[in-house]
Amino acid sequence: MVDADNKFNVFSPVTKAEWMSKVEADLKGAPFGSLRSQTLGGVSLEPLYVAEDAVEATGVPGGFPFLRGASPLGGWKVRQEYEDVRPSDCADRISRDLSSGVEALWVRLGPRFGCRVFTVDDLEIVFGSVDLSATSICLEAGSDSLALAAGFVALAERRQSGAERLQGCFGLDPIGVLAREGQLEGGLHARLAELRDLGVWCSEHAPSMRALCVSSEAYHDGGGSSAQELAASIATGVEYLRQLTDAGLTVDAAARQILFRYPVSGEFFEQIAKLRAARSMWARVVVAAGGEPRSGAMEIHATTSAFTKTRRDPWVNMLRATSECAAAVFGGAQSIATLPFDVAIGPSDELAERIARNTQIVLREESHLAAVADPAGGSWFIEKLSLDMAREAWEAFRAIEREGGITKSLGSGRMVADVEAAAATAQTRIAKRKTSLVGVSEFPNLGEPSLERQEVGASEMKKLLEDSLDALDVGAQREPLIAIAKAVESPERAPGTLMDACVAAATNGVDLYSIATVLKHGQPDFHLEPVHQWRQAEPWERLRDRIERHVNEHGSRPEAFLANLGPIPAHKARSTWAQNLLATAGIGAITNDGFDDPNALGAAFASSGASMAVICGSDRDYETHLEAAVRALASAGCDVLLVAGRPGDREPKLREAGVTDFAFVGTDVLQVMRRAVEAMGVSR
Repeated sequence: MVDADNKFNVFSPVTKAEWMSKVEADLKGAPFGSLRSQTLGGVSLEPLYVAEDAVEATGVPGGFPFLRGASPLGGWKVRQEYEDVRPSDCADRISRDLSSGVEALWVRLGPRFGCRVFTVDDLEIVFGSVDLSATSICLEAGSDSLALAAGFVALAERRQSGAERLQGCFGLDPIGVLAREGQLEGGLHARLAELRDLGVWCSEHAPSMRALCVSSEAYHDGGGSSAQELAASIATGVEYLRQLTDAGLTVDAAARQILFRYPVSGEFFEQIAKLRAARSMWARVVVAAGGEPRSGAMEIHATTSAFTKTRRDPWVNMLRATSECAAAVFGGAQSIATLPFDVAIGPSDELAERIARNTQIVLREESHLAAVADPAGGSWFIEKLSLDMAREAWEAFRAIEREGGITKSLGSGRMVADVEAAAATAQTRIAKRKTSLVGVSEFPNLGEPSLERQEVGASEMKKLLEDSLDALDVGAQREPLIAIAKAVESPERAPGTLMDACVAAATNGVDLYSIATVLKHGQPDFHLEPVHQWRQAEPWERLRDRIERHVNEHGSRPEAFLANLGPIPAHKARSTWAQNLLATAGIGAITNDGFDDPNALGAAFASSGASMAVICGSDRDYETHLEAAVRALASAGCDVLLVAGRPGDREPKLREAGVTDFAFVGTDVLQVMRRAVEAMGVSR
């Protein structure tokens, strides 16, 4: 009976057992468990979640352990990222965005990284339109981070803003650099010493600036699982906590020096759970280390994923970025950057940057995603997934700690091997098209016009360097650089004094390249095996590029003849599937209405001019006509012959008759197409 007083539920309650009974009936004998799946990291996903599966919501938004958000209010900062190598162009983009809705900045820059800045005057150009005391600015400068931090402080003092009014992050992340690049110039010991120095200096002089950034980007862009990202980032955060507390900071003060940066990819619900799990893990780490609960509120900057972006059909990247940005919002990131749709091709144009910026603005102002704190809270699925992911990541984190910490795990190669194992699984999914890449491995457009982006040439880069350094008084740099060198070599220097020496040097006109060089002088570089960086679409794009080079060289596109068996309704499903598969490699298709006579089929192939054929038909037609069709095509001179469908126990006989390969759902079709392209004689 329906409760007449319950006006909000007019349906009788349905138990999980009743749901499962109905599902199993619809599956027609297949087990319910066949609908279960797993994340890349091994977290089990149920096909159905009901109230009895729910876990109790952990805390409230803004309350420990912050799984439901670091703030009781919804909302985030629109923080766009910049790395144009030319300071003036970078400045123009920043100025345009700040006047069009962007609220905060993330700038990659340095004498050898991102936007090329060599002096404080160059920094003045980049940030000429920016109110340094009113805009949150995060810097990323790789191994030159301390030198750039000093230059930025010198710029603030030149403008009479003062370090105490700066807000954002200086972005030191030596372990992240090590994981991504495989080396640290000047060694890990020296970079960690800089980390301790800057952390103490910021705590004393720049209370709204965080010294350190923990980025999971190296693991994310290496194809690692979400659990591996979380484990590595939390382990890195723990190492930075140790370094800062060893330098004299309390756990609470040390935790406030760390910003976390997470890329967000296309697994919508998984990425929401990833950010929620990250906060709860970090909060518990800080409290376990002796900090106050509030100090464990993780500051997260999220960015849409470069790993998921494609060079082919890049317009689809707009949809990917929208979904990823929404996941970052639902996951509770405090600031978000949306990558332009052409990021995988080259320097973005104004249209791409405008769309990236406006994606966030539309989600906030028109979709009202900022109106609710933790909009995913209470979802049986997401609450359970957040808990399961935190547990999975915690076990991986403990394994890292048992090995001696993140640097030991990277140095031994175990962390890299674990990520590569996950990447191999991801690559298998991509090759089998279980992970679909629209416009690349699914629904490619052979007539797609190429999108070109012009990289900045070497001559222009050389001129930038010359223009920046020509006006320097080299003689005047000697004493400030000697002061930095003495601070570096002093075994008993107080934390913060190295930063003071660097700021003094930058203020007195010393170029940032020289400061960075002196900081590394006399220290051996540190090397290890890095996490290999790649993009999801690259395996398919390389195959497509191979064909496109052939088209450019020979003026024609390789084509395959679709050997359709029987009437259109019989072969249409496999014919359409095969045509789509051929296009993923850049191969055209010669199609027809189908054949009943194998001799007519062979004659049609011979007159088509194609060197490759794909047989497409129904299972029934394959039973009676497949072998005759194979013999007819082989007799007609078909050198590369594929069958769309599973061969079963007939494979040896069909191969003997002339079939070179079989393409079907669930097999490694990327490898099938690679072999076909090779057999067609297309050069690498």
